[in-house]
Amino acid sequence: MNDIPLKKDWKYYLGITFLVLSLVLPLCGFLVPFFDLPIALKGVLIAMLSIGGPEIMVILAAVCLGKKYIVYIKNKIRNFFRLKKPPKPVSKRRYYFGIVVMLCSAIPLYMAAYFPNALPVDETRRFLLTVSGDLTFVLSFFILGANFWEKFKRLFVWDGDR
Repeated sequence: MNDIPLKKDWKYYLGITFLVLSLVLPLCGFLVPFFDLPIALKGVLIAMLSIGGPEIMVILAAVCLGKKYIVYIKNKIRNFFRLKKPPKPVSKRRYYFGIVVMLCSAIPLYMAAYFPNALPVDETRRFLLTVSGDLTFVLSFFILGANFWEKFKRLFVWDGDR
């Protein structure tokens, strides 16, 4: 698809404009609180700029660009984020360390559920402790590496006849 020359006419530029607007509109929502407007109007504007507007702009971009441009842009984005070479497997030591980190990340959550008196009384510290458990769980996936991601994804795929 990349070797087919794409015609850049007015529909192309209009579609790209809509696509860029779909990315810019949510950022404009951050500017609305600085305007001297009634609070209800600010809420409606922020909702339109962050929820409704971008989706409408993406649909308009797809209509203007057409299928071949959408496929072309999608392939460019995929190629940008795709790794050029397969990831190296992690060492045995790093793998088991990642497993330990993953299992230990559940400790603050179990503490909050079964031993709430053992946690700090201050709600802020209690909250930070449970959030640290969640962040540690996410961090463990990065420690475990790309091969573990594939193993984890296969947990959610049903292989009926195997």
